[in-house]
Amino acid sequence: MSELLNKISSIGIVPVIALNNVEDAAPLAKALCKGGLPVAEVTYRTACAHDAMIEMHKACPEMLIGAGTVLTKEQVDSAIDAGAQFIVSPGLNPEIVKYCIEKNIPILPGVSNASDIELALSFGLTTLKFFPAENLGGLPMIQALSAPYRQVKFMPTGGINAKNIQAYLANPSIIACGGTWMIDKQALAEKNFDKIEELTRQAVSTMLNVKIKHVGLNGDEHASDVASTFAGIFQQGVRETSKSFFGSELVEVMKPGFHQGTHGHIALGVDNVDRAIRYYLALGFTLDESTIQTDEKGTKFVYFNEEVGGFKLHLIRN
Repeated sequence: MSELLNKISSIGIVPVIALNNVEDAAPLAKALCKGGLPVAEVTYRTACAHDAMIEMHKACPEMLIGAGTVLTKEQVDSAIDAGAQFIVSPGLNPEIVKYCIEKNIPILPGVSNASDIELALSFGLTTLKFFPAENLGGLPMIQALSAPYRQVKFMPTGGINAKNIQAYLANPSIIACGGTWMIDKQALAEKNFDKIEELTRQAVSTMLNVKIKHVGLNGDEHASDVASTFAGIFQQGVRETSKSFFGSELVEVMKPGFHQGTHGHIALGVDNVDRAIRYYLALGFTLDESTIQTDEKGTKFVYFNEEVGGFKLHLIRN
């Protein structure tokens, strides 16, 4: 994937925005960024899309801003003029796709079936919008289409919400999902951007699905005995590794020479480590790059440099 698509994938959720008032653009952009989603698809469903993108970029230069519901060449030109970094269309119009390619701006055209995908591939496009996702059969349909088109990645939009976002993003053929549920219409009408920020945080929390997998304690020569005590408390067995003893899967007691942090460490399980890394880096954490472990799905394990309460934190895939 391109650098842009990698960034979108690392964010995971693309808020889809239809603004009626340009003055709402800047505070909305700030609310989304503060909440953990520095990306937006501003749709041409309203007349102020062009100016809204300009104001959002001014307010949050770090934000990825795309233009959505792009149906004409004039809208492509307008989006480029407004600083849009990518184009999204509800369907696949060959004329619009060709024009975007000529203008050297990435486009994610909407597809709904195998014929649409074949046409997209003829233009060299392998990352596509799937719209309207739930009405077209949702995740089962994407899974069916992914079987013959394994090189294709999707950004489903339409009917994605807090209840199904985890299931969608667990599919390796999906790079991100478009959604509107964090942009509450009443909150927007009331200019309650604090609520939108909170809803955005909730969306990110649901997507990341952060769980405490275990607590690690720095042990000494009695590490095995400490682990046995915890195993008894939880009515489970002891599991020994080269570096530690697990007293149940909830408590890890490190052997001497393998200590982490002043007192130990806390393992945080997340559904996608790379998305979690992006989020926590934005919060000011830094990575201990010597601890990064990867596989074909991406990063699966990494420690942060910082300690919290004397405990180092590491991310691990759920």
